[in-house]
Amino acid sequence: MMVATLGIALPELRQSFSLSEVEAGSLFSIALIVAALSSTIAGRLADKFGPKTVLVTGLSLLALGFGGAGMSKFQLLFFLFLGLTGLGYGFTPPSLYALMANLLPNRRGLGASLVSVSYGIGGAIGAVLASRIIAALGWRAAFVTVGAIAAVDMLLQLYWIRNIRPTRLTAHSGSFTSALFFPLFILALAEFLGGSVFWSCAAWIPTLLRTAKALTLQETGWVMGVLSLANMIGSISLGSLSDKLGRKRVIMLSAFPAAAAAFAVFYWLNSAAAIALGIFVFGMLKASVPALVVALAQETAPPRSAGTASGIIMSLHYTSGVVAPLIAARLIIGTNDIILAMILVSSVPLALYGSLIGAVRERSRALPS
Repeated sequence: MMVATLGIALPELRQSFSLSEVEAGSLFSIALIVAALSSTIAGRLADKFGPKTVLVTGLSLLALGFGGAGMSKFQLLFFLFLGLTGLGYGFTPPSLYALMANLLPNRRGLGASLVSVSYGIGGAIGAVLASRIIAALGWRAAFVTVGAIAAVDMLLQLYWIRNIRPTRLTAHSGSFTSALFFPLFILALAEFLGGSVFWSCAAWIPTLLRTAKALTLQETGWVMGVLSLANMIGSISLGSLSDKLGRKRVIMLSAFPAAAAAFAVFYWLNSAAAIALGIFVFGMLKASVPALVVALAQETAPPRSAGTASGIIMSLHYTSGVVAPLIAARLIIGTNDIILAMILVSSVPLALYGSLIGAVRERSRALPS
């Protein structure tokens, strides 16, 4: 909801603080950079003190940061509160993935996918809610409202979620370096590549549709809605399949067809209906990022290191969010061909992503009862 609200409010933010286009674009970069730096720390803290503690802390930081940003009158203070929001943004997903691993130890694929689906639902609700509040009361009211929702969410988690005792966690979780192992680095690199496709497509597909494919604004919005829906359906479907067939197999069997689907959509399809159908297939096939990579990393990690593994994977996911759209922009300028550029930042990374996943040895898992 916060990401969607920030995007919807960007024109009003530029006007309120007299921001240039570069400064406005840096608002997302600030939050993602802080999230990337804090995710690994958050994952380790979840192993040490319990994921509930980290989750409640992350939601508190989100509420304070986003609500404070909405009340800030000065540009510097606004940027500082946005950095605080990024800190909460980095704390929340690793603790959520660790909690899901504890709640559904034999269904980690489904549990991790539920986190991704909830993210998509929150983005959809946030966009609708923010647009209506901004139209009626202004961007500050939208920020404070979403901050208040985060505070209520924090109180619900504080009351409902049962935490594992910190003393037990501390006794059984090894040092941070013991949680680092070669397969985790391969998975982190794979996540960087897979995540780069997610962020590049989110940033540049609308421009491709409106320019190279000559779709109207309404048609572009419709196609992007189809992509969001496909991501959610694909995440649940691939997550459930991975619980039965194995993470590695499902990721590989979806990554390579996703690369082919991206090429077909961007190069061959032209009508709105055909693009929407192709985007739906593409979105479903690429939906293993980041949920199934997190689940695979948790199962590959040493005991009591699920939080650390989740944090490292999410850190690379956020890092790709900072870097990938910029690389795509440079390719678009350098090639002067947005179709070729989008193929290079989608099909090629997906093929490399599947290859890296194939290099990881998956531990045998007990079949779910």
